[in-house]
Amino acid sequence: MSYSEEAREGAAGAVSASHHKDDSLGHTEVASELVVPKRGQSWFRGNMFQVTVLGMSSFLAPGIWGAMAATGGGGQQSVELVNAANSSTFCLMIVTALLTSSMILVTNVRVALVFGMLGYAPYAASLYCHGKYGTEWFVVFGAVLCGISAGTFWATEGTIALAYPERSRHGIFISYWLMYRVLGQFIGGAINLGLNAHNNQAGSLSDDTYIVFVVLQCVGPLVAMLISLPHQVQRVDGTPVVIELEDTVWNEIKAVFKTFAKREVYLLIPMFWQSTFIESVIGTYAGKNFTVRARALGSLLSAVVASLANYCVGGYLDWKRLSVSFRARTAFITVYALQLGWLIFGIVKMNKLEDTPHEAIDWTDSEFHSAFAVYILLQMGYNMVYAYTYWIVGASASKGSHISRTASIVRAVESAGQAVAYGINSTSLRTDSAAGINMAFCAFSIPFSWFVVRRVGFAADGSHLYQMPIYAENDEQREEIAKSAAVDTDAVLGEAK
Repeated sequence: MSYSEEAREGAAGAVSASHHKDDSLGHTEVASELVVPKRGQSWFRGNMFQVTVLGMSSFLAPGIWGAMAATGGGGQQSVELVNAANSSTFCLMIVTALLTSSMILVTNVRVALVFGMLGYAPYAASLYCHGKYGTEWFVVFGAVLCGISAGTFWATEGTIALAYPERSRHGIFISYWLMYRVLGQFIGGAINLGLNAHNNQAGSLSDDTYIVFVVLQCVGPLVAMLISLPHQVQRVDGTPVVIELEDTVWNEIKAVFKTFAKREVYLLIPMFWQSTFIESVIGTYAGKNFTVRARALGSLLSAVVASLANYCVGGYLDWKRLSVSFRARTAFITVYALQLGWLIFGIVKMNKLEDTPHEAIDWTDSEFHSAFAVYILLQMGYNMVYAYTYWIVGASASKGSHISRTASIVRAVESAGQAVAYGINSTSLRTDSAAGINMAFCAFSIPFSWFVVRRVGFAADGSHLYQMPIYAENDEQREEIAKSAAVDTDAVLGEAK
């Protein structure tokens, strides 16, 4: 199945002068200087609205889930139970994420996105019942329902985030999308803090907190219905969104596993694995060491810091005064150097807290500032790594048609990493040991990722690119791009534009 025909119908026709050449991967790199179409664009079909809908969906599903995770153990006193339930969630997500491109083939991205949001509200409801009635089986059942749907949401979300934006604006759109995810932490943290401001003890969040979360997550599928299909999207540069899938489900499943063998995918698997591994470490650290209101404050403030950090990363990665290769390399080195440094600081602090018996730390305690700094810095590092990971996936993609399958693989590997991470943190393992495991994974991923990072941003003749190229895989797609009336030259060689 292909959206190519529909994309061509939705693109404006224009007389153009274009040039192309084969790259080292055997595809065609197209740089077009075309006439701007005169017909107006609908804001409802524009990319800003699409990414806003995607962001709001992310806020109402994994964002709210993240707000609960950020308070430690889903805000529950029994951190180990919730971590074990979350581990089962991510195990299921491995399977459903890998099958997402097949679901998109049978239905479409809108149906897949809506379906992916259906399991989040039951999980939040299970935490409410556990906190109020002590019902443990519902937590496990809610986690299973969440796992069945969430893998589909994650992979569909990733597909849209990578495929819809213009190539030249990937970084800032990824940051904008991720802002909504941490907005879940921000608003969730504000709700937590408002309802738990006087709770300076360890324990669960108030029951009212979960009622608000359940209501918000019930709204999510309605928001997701507003997303446009690929052939309906109107990019600023006029180029069509092309997501190509196989003709049958079985062929699509085989194509997903063949994508694993691509160099730009298998070398980044360690990066995908560790990019979200630390989330459970941060949540467990908060749940074990801070009072309820201090955890709520952390959820609130970390969202602000993470959003600012994401925008810094995304803005830099889209800065066209520097070559793509220079941006890719310097951002990679900076992000991972900071992450490793903050992990070392965190491990030292966690070791001290583990070795010294203490009550739950409140913001009135002298120990609070350094312990809280660890939480904020690790949250910031986690989000910076996450933003960079998605940018490098888009930047290294050799074919637009691989985006959906690559997104499924990214989300499946992330889920596998989080399943292991939450499984580890459901035991009595010390937090400094868990952070040490994460640091080892982080360090292990760096040399493999570098082989991909260092190849990004070059044309076939070795010239530096200053904007992301658009790849045409055949004459049909080359014709579509020529008809798109793109304003910018999408592969600028040798000089900044």
